Amino acid sequence: MRCMPATAIALADFDRCLDGFTLLVEGIRPEQWHGPTPCAEWDVRQLLDHVTSGNRMFAALAGGERPEGMKGLLQLRARVAPSPDEDPAGAFRASGRQLLEVFSDPDFADGTYATPIGERNGDFVIQMRITETLIHGWDLAQATGQTPAFPEAIAEQTLATMRLTLADRPRDPRGFGMEQPVPADAPAIDRLAGFVGRSV
Repeated sequence: MRCMPATAIALADFDRCLDGFTLLVEGIRPEQWHGPTPCAEWDVRQLLDHVTSGNRMFAALAGGERPEGMKGLLQLRARVAPSPDEDPAGAFRASGRQLLEVFSDPDFADGTYATPIGERNGDFVIQMRITETLIHGWDLAQATGQTPAFPEAIAEQTLATMRLTLADRPRDPRGFGMEQPVPADAPAIDRLAGFVGRSV
């Protein structure tokens, strides 16, 4: 039996995470858009716009944008952020399709792209988007009273990857805070959220 290339596996995982996140978006009730989220600086609409702008930013990077340093990345993200008059759910869905199409380009994996932690290859960028989709999906589920619908195996693998990635890095409450206690038998998505500083 032939094994799937690493990029194909990551791409399939990202697609499944997008599906899970989309289910949560579709479950947002009209009165919840301005409700609080586990990210204290964002309400539900702002949280979703953050994920959408991240999708758009990485699609632009894969398409050839080369911003200078963190300042350039932040400027790019602000430039592609959804406008107040855009439908937030529609903008998210379109951004996910756009990014999935970019990731599916056969040449994507061989490239290197600017990220907040330096130049990284295509496989790493896909994993970054999987991680952000899972973590902010958990945030969105908590904010809207829903149950995250992400594959357990993908959340478990992402948690293992994050344990390696953050092993020697200082924690920052603006990004990944200090690990919070979570029962060992909790779903992987809850343990991932606790590992990056969310109170579960």
